[in-house]
Amino acid sequence: MESVRPESPDLLLLSGGIESSALLAQEHAAGRSLRAVWVDYGQRNAAREWAAVEHLAGVYACMPIALDLQSLRTAFTRRNDWVGHVPLPQRNLLVLALAVNLAEHHGAGRILLALNREDQGHGPGSQPSFVQQVSDLAAGLVPGLQVEAPLIDRTKAEIIAATDPLGIDWRRTWSCLLAQSRQCGRCPQCQARRAAFAVAGIPDPTDYREAPR
Repeated sequence: MESVRPESPDLLLLSGGIESSALLAQEHAAGRSLRAVWVDYGQRNAAREWAAVEHLAGVYACMPIALDLQSLRTAFTRRNDWVGHVPLPQRNLLVLALAVNLAEHHGAGRILLALNREDQGHGPGSQPSFVQQVSDLAAGLVPGLQVEAPLIDRTKAEIIAATDPLGIDWRRTWSCLLAQSRQCGRCPQCQARRAAFAVAGIPDPTDYREAPR
């Protein structure tokens, strides 16, 4: 089996949200070559996410790859199982399995995902142990390949505070679970976004549809 090529771009799973956008900015500032991977798994805000990904990929000079998993979401979920934040069961496992194949195809040495400390309450697929297990498996399948979650020990607020000095335009990131022209300001992700900026002590530049209650 052909080993990874260290000079090839790493793969970064980019949703256009706070954490993955921050990780992109951090890796770019460190001078690392990246290729962004975005996944459409049937989320309502897919078009908004993709718009954010395209913009960020242009700013940070990384070619975006779009993966369409809408049919998988349809196959594996029932309508009454739909959950706004994670509508595809074991999403991280499915996406990482595909990312391993992409990494081998492109000769990437790392797969980066932007889990944070607060994500760990979302299930086993967001735990540090899961990331390590997948990394071990990936290295067995593609020698030299690593799966990393560099932000997994940080909160959303800590990530914002650490990345803001890099000049990232937070207005061009997208957190809202809805597909409106502006982020709603009231869904769980918008509330978490607002709270994180407040804790970080950084003005939130987001143009919300609704003011905080």
